[in-house]
Order: sequence, then C-alpha cells, then structure tokens
Amino acid sequence: MARVCLDPGHGGRNQNIGLGGYRESDFALAAALEAQKHLRAAGVEVVLTRRGDYDLCNPEDSWSEVTDLQSRCAIANNAKADLYVSIHSNAAGNPDAHGTETYCYQTGSKAEVLAQAIQRRLVQALGTYDRGVKTANFYVLRNTTMPAALTEVAFHTNPDDVAILRDPDKQKVTAKAIADAVLEVLGPAAWNAPGEAILGLSRIPVGQAQAWAKSRGASQWFIDLAPLYWELASKRGGVKPEVAYAQAAKETRFGNFGGVIPGPEWHNPCGFKTKSGGANDDPNAHARFPDDRTGVMAHLDHLALYAGAVGYPKANTPDPRHFPSIEGKAQTVEALGGHWAPSADYGASIVRDYLTPMLNFKQEADLAALKAELERVKKERDEYKRRLVQIRELTDIWKGV
Repeated sequence: MARVCLDPGHGGRNQNIGLGGYRESDFALAAALEAQKHLRAAGVEVVLTRRGDYDLCNPEDSWSEVTDLQSRCAIANNAKADLYVSIHSNAAGNPDAHGTETYCYQTGSKAEVLAQAIQRRLVQALGTYDRGVKTANFYVLRNTTMPAALTEVAFHTNPDDVAILRDPDKQKVTAKAIADAVLEVLGPAAWNAPGEAILGLSRIPVGQAQAWAKSRGASQWFIDLAPLYWELASKRGGVKPEVAYAQAAKETRFGNFGGVIPGPEWHNPCGFKTKSGGANDDPNAHARFPDDRTGVMAHLDHLALYAGAVGYPKANTPDPRHFPSIEGKAQTVEALGGHWAPSADYGASIVRDYLTPMLNFKQEADLAALKAELERVKKERDEYKRRLVQIRELTDIWKGV
C-alpha cells in the first residue's frame, strides 16, 4: 500500500494572518483533512503532520521554526512515506500579487513531477493564475527523504485570492486537486490496495445481516445488536456496519461467548480490553460497558481510529484503548491482523469466514428460493405427465368401446 505524508502548514504558535482575519493554518488543515479522505478512499495510507491547531515544538519551549520544521520532516521520514506534500497559502507586500505556485527542491526529479502535477491540477480546478513550478531550498523539501512538493495555493494578501481560500467549497476543490495529483504520480499499481476497506457505506440492509446471523445459530442478543451497528456506524467515523458486525460475530461466537468474557451482560461485543490491558485469560483485563449502545460505540470508534477516519482520535469516546499511536494503522479489515490481534490471519478470517458469507447471504437465500420454485415446477410437470398418461389411457379405452 502506498503511503503519503500531507503537511498542513503552520498551526499553533506559528500563524500567518491574511485579509479579514484569514488564518493560513486553518485553510491548510481543512484542505489536508479533505485530501486525506480522497486518498484513503483510493486505498492510500495517509500520515498527517498535524490534525489540529498546534505546532510541533515542545509546549514548554519558546517558538522555534527550525524545530517545528524538523518535526514535520521526521514524521514523514519515520513513516517511510512515498510522497510528501506541504500545503500553504502565499503572501506578498504587493496586494496585487496573486495565483498559484508549487515548489520542489530540484529539477529533473520525481519531486518535480509531483510539483508539476499539483500545480497543473490546482490551476485547472481553481482557475487561479499559473505562476508555475519553481525550485527552492525550503527546509521541508531539502530534509525529507522522499519526493516532496510545497504548494502555495493562492495569496492571502490578495482580496480575490483570499476569497478562494476562505470558501469551504474551494477548499474541497483544492483538496481534490491535490489528491488527484498524488494519485496520478503514484500510479494505479501503487494505490489500488487490495482488501476490504473498513470505512464506507453499507452494502446490505440490517435485516440481511440478522437473517445471516440467525442462520449461523446466533443468540437473540446478537441478532438484536445488529440495528445498533447500522444506526451508529455512519456517525462514528463512517465505518461499514457489516464490517463491525462481522468482527463482533467472530469475537463473541455469534453472541454465544464461551471465552473469558462470560456473556452479553458485559456489553462488550468485540473483546475489548481495559486501557491498562493484561493477559488474554484475565477477566479483569477486559472491559465492561454500561449498555450495548456504549459498547457498540466503543467498537466503532476503535475501528474508525485504526482506519484513520476524519475526526479521529476522538475527544469524547467510550473506547478505553483510543490510543493515537494506532491511528491509520489498518485501513482494511485484512490489515487488522497483527494489530488488533497478534494473528496475521485475524483480519483475513473476518472477511473470509464472516463478512463474505454475510454479504452473500441474500444471494444464497434467493438461490434457495429459485431451487424451491424449480422443484415445485418439476413436481407440477410430473403431475401433468401423469395426468396426460391417464387421459391417453382413457382415450384408448373409449376408442375400443
């Protein structure tokens, strides 16, 4: 899976203020978060240098631009990102200065290819003046170990440009252009990640999931749990409800339990441990929730954090193990193996043994109905044949009279 580092410029103590109180750090973060959604939807792993309004210096230290820039480079380098994109808006003493420009460290490199793609797509999407691709000795371009580009989307010192930067719709257009440029440079072979994405829209109604669970001998508690997943999934990071429900089926044995968690009275549908954790066979190491709704919310929040959903890590969550260190570690169900659980096959088994049969259950039911209808037609045919023989026999008898 390809990995990209998006760097929303500035933040915290490092602010650039434009016309009308515009803040460069706010624009950069909004564009980066939106671009992240597009890239993750395409199967690209995304690392962000920041997810909120903060700088990357130690809070106890006085502001140091070099320390902040070093931290941004370290995040990208430690993540072993394939590409790095820093997002900014521009400024000039002359208020007439306007347009888009994008920088790379040197010409004739893949970084220049990346910068050219970003520049072209931004100008086309926003209709801004094309100031071209330029080289610069910027710290983040010089000290990242992967192809890197820094884009100045528009001037926050120009009234027309700042109107673009402040427009939420234009921010989304900016993000889409940057994401498309990144995908263009990566190429389809790098970003079409195999596997079942954790985030997305449900493909089946809750009734199908319940019918599947019933067919597998699920407890009534587990069958009744399904509507909570379908109700809450879109509100908790956009997790596919059938993915979470399939994992719950594996963890609880379709609500029949039998492991260290004794039963549904713990309201723990995914085998959660407490924040401090402990041995797998220690009941005190496992979480207990006040009700099923809270347990399902905790489950969905944990999956959303693993998948790197926008808005995560979440400030208020019942997830006892909502550790920022797992953010974006598993964007597919298969990738949960070795992360959520030690077994490398853990995620693959959820897809193979639970999710796929659930998704196919309606097809199997339809096929069974068709087979039953075919049997009915065959019986009717055989009955018609039998009657036809009787009629022929009666006809022969009548002719002989």
